[in-house]
Amino acid sequence: MNRPQFDPEAALVGAILLAPEAYWRVADVVSEDDFARRDLGKLWATCAQLIKRGDAADAVTIGERLPNLAVLAVELANSTPSAANAKAYAELVAKRATERKVRAAGQRIASLTGEDLVGEAQRIISTCVPRAGAAVAKLAHFTDQSMAGIIERNNSVMDMSGVPTGFEELDKLTGGWQATDLIVVAARPSVGKTAMALQTAMHAASGGTPVIFVTLEMNGKQLSDRALAHVGGINALHIRNPKEMEEWEWGALTEAKAKADAYPFYIDENANATVEAIAARVRQVDAEHRLGLVVIDYLTYIRPPKADKVADAIQEITRALKSLAKELKLPVILLSQLNREGEDAPVLKSLRDSGAIEQDADVVMFLHRPDKADRDTIKVIIGKQRNGPLGDFYLRADMARMRFCPTDYEPPRKKPVSDFATMPRRAGKDAAAGVQ
Repeated sequence: MNRPQFDPEAALVGAILLAPEAYWRVADVVSEDDFARRDLGKLWATCAQLIKRGDAADAVTIGERLPNLAVLAVELANSTPSAANAKAYAELVAKRATERKVRAAGQRIASLTGEDLVGEAQRIISTCVPRAGAAVAKLAHFTDQSMAGIIERNNSVMDMSGVPTGFEELDKLTGGWQATDLIVVAARPSVGKTAMALQTAMHAASGGTPVIFVTLEMNGKQLSDRALAHVGGINALHIRNPKEMEEWEWGALTEAKAKADAYPFYIDENANATVEAIAARVRQVDAEHRLGLVVIDYLTYIRPPKADKVADAIQEITRALKSLAKELKLPVILLSQLNREGEDAPVLKSLRDSGAIEQDADVVMFLHRPDKADRDTIKVIIGKQRNGPLGDFYLRADMARMRFCPTDYEPPRKKPVSDFATMPRRAGKDAAAGVQ
């Protein structure tokens, strides 16, 4: 059989036939789908099946199982000098497989039609990502990284490791928004999720951190109106109806616009987008501006993928956003609604379709009105923090100016329940007189 010596697929299968134990050095690098030749792919898959079961896997046993490929198996075993280079052969096979997938993906993308071209192109490209070989390393490899990170944070002029949130109590609990974290901010309707997210995003941008705010509920102009009200301390109703604007507010509005224009703050206002389309645009902006924070307002407005259950669709979205945070090494804030039932302080099970959200989120933060008679007092509750403490604190909402401010609010103490057994008894005549 005249076979080119530089054929890595034939060399890889021959190496495994020669030394089946070599399979475990390359099992995480290639699969049957990576072989351009179907006969070699079939041989590889059969070898893998036998080796996993602990059975013998050589040219003879393979020939017994696949008589039509028996001659090929023998020739490969005889033509491969050694299994020592199996890992190198596998990497070449994987590399060529990726090249074929990219070329095929380009052809598929070129023929796309429809409304969600970016999202569909993103899904096609994702199939080309090679497997992560060498994902296992000795603990010492990671302790080196830990020490480097600790020293870097110690020498940093920054007071915290993450992106400052703009809220002192929140920074104490979280150390700022941490890179690679998926942060879920949840509340019942009209409590102030968007205002809170906008305030923390504007604070980050004012310090020079590039931010992208994905607004699926409102358009860019509406978000801009809120941003100007926040930065200028202007009544948002006056921005909506400028005839009510006071003289000082016009000056404050001009200054607010000048400040906001200088912020590295980007708005994506494409409504009804898929999570793939959102991730694609975030990657594009990150490639140009190296983002430091992503805010998505909000979960319910992301077009759900096809799934049998709503919970499965939600899980696809949250996992995709967690993967995006890890890939770009930045925090992603995702706003979410709570179930409407009850007025008690929310807990993790209060999240809509909570299983997927609770599982994938690194931080879950709730906004809650503890006193129905006082709509401006907001309790912030850290209900989950994978790498930090839980806790809560209070803020004062100034929704006219789209701001939350610190407050010294103390929750009212509950009245003690009377216990008849501990009540003081009257003595003497008073006690006797009291008996009917």
